[in-house]
Amino acid sequence: MKEATGKKHGLIRQGYRISILEGIFAQMYGNLAQIGSSFITKLMVIMGATPMHYSLLSALGQASAIWQPVGVALTHKLKQRKQACVWITAAGRSLTLFLGLALLFPLREQGIWFILILLAISAGLQSMGANIWIAWISDLIPLSIRGRFFSRRNQILISVGLVVSYLVSFHVDLFEPAKGGLKQLYIGFMHTESFFTPSNQAWFLAGIFVFATLIGLLGLFILARQPERPMRDMPAQGLLSRYKEPFKDKNFRLLLGFGIWWMLAIGVGSPFWGPYMLKKLSMSLFEMQMYGTIHMLASLFSFQFWGKFIDRFGNKSAMKICVALGGLNPMFWLFTAAGNYHILWFEGLVSGFMWAGTGIITTNFVLSIAVKGKEQVYSGLYAALTGSAMMMSTLASGIFYPAKLDIGLRILEPEQVVFGIGGVMRWLAIIPLFFVVEKRGIPLRKALSASLLFVLGRVSGYWQNLFKRI
Repeated sequence: MKEATGKKHGLIRQGYRISILEGIFAQMYGNLAQIGSSFITKLMVIMGATPMHYSLLSALGQASAIWQPVGVALTHKLKQRKQACVWITAAGRSLTLFLGLALLFPLREQGIWFILILLAISAGLQSMGANIWIAWISDLIPLSIRGRFFSRRNQILISVGLVVSYLVSFHVDLFEPAKGGLKQLYIGFMHTESFFTPSNQAWFLAGIFVFATLIGLLGLFILARQPERPMRDMPAQGLLSRYKEPFKDKNFRLLLGFGIWWMLAIGVGSPFWGPYMLKKLSMSLFEMQMYGTIHMLASLFSFQFWGKFIDRFGNKSAMKICVALGGLNPMFWLFTAAGNYHILWFEGLVSGFMWAGTGIITTNFVLSIAVKGKEQVYSGLYAALTGSAMMMSTLASGIFYPAKLDIGLRILEPEQVVFGIGGVMRWLAIIPLFFVVEKRGIPLRKALSASLLFVLGRVSGYWQNLFKRI
């Protein structure tokens, strides 16, 4: 018995270490070359993308979730998931190698459509791989420690991704006409005055995407070393009946109702955060990275809290906190204008804390209510349907792009109007969340009381020890 337990714990530790190491490469790749990357946004800005293009770009990231149930189909009769996960993900990451070819099209709009199509296929394949990975990791990591596993993993991955993004964005900004003293000093030291000119910026971004792709593929060699438990022998079941099974679970349907509404709300205005910062607030890419740094640091310092909170009190109580803060975040953006965006530094702290929790909950909530052994199909269908919801509201943000709104004291930009609507919709997501049942969950009121007592106890113990020393 002891030998079996030790072997099990050894397998978990090995999987934990490899998952973090592989995740570092995946994070660097994602920060540089996946949908949502500020470098993709920068290339689109250079190429003259319209609000509708940004809507499509953002929507493609969510539409990729529709591919997740295909991952279930591909592994339906497989005993091992590793090989399928690695090769499908590799196919998706390889495509971003060619993003720079968009610059060769005679018309910029043709190049933009080339980028969108390439990223759509790439994101879809990687989404299939992610679905297989989720099933793989849920078999390996027990539910009782999964919140802390994801929080610790995210903490390390984001730290590395942040440093890499900062270094790369610093070099991208060197191509801008206006350069600060430090940047000019750096260019002079490197003797690269003729290279760092605005005309070369787009090609430098193309090189970044090649570098990112190679990093992403290297990470998959590490992923191939991650251990895998053999899949349990499941009763003979057709693929269609396997897809139908989660919908017979009332609690899954309730969670799905919440997830669809939440993702609809998140999608409202999602294409415009980056372009609004670059175009309307006149922020540099480096300043965007500063905002991202504040956001990420808040996430890093809160991951440990969220991991422990979720493992102790459940996903539902944690999500209630995230819904409250999630609706507040867009409201800060209503008080910004060109040259007046200091409130975003505080908003970055709040949103960083909120998204750290949301990121863990999004992965963990559906796994926690899924029938044992059926996590992959539950997760795949949930991601596909909620992702489709966000895709629709993302597209609607571009299709129904509003005009400026004069509310008397100030005039809101079109993006700000959309941000405000999205914030209200986020708050309303609390209604369907109330109906979801989580067996291991503890009501938020009790969770907050227990957390407050814990904090007070720690503070009291600190002062008692201090007086003893005196």
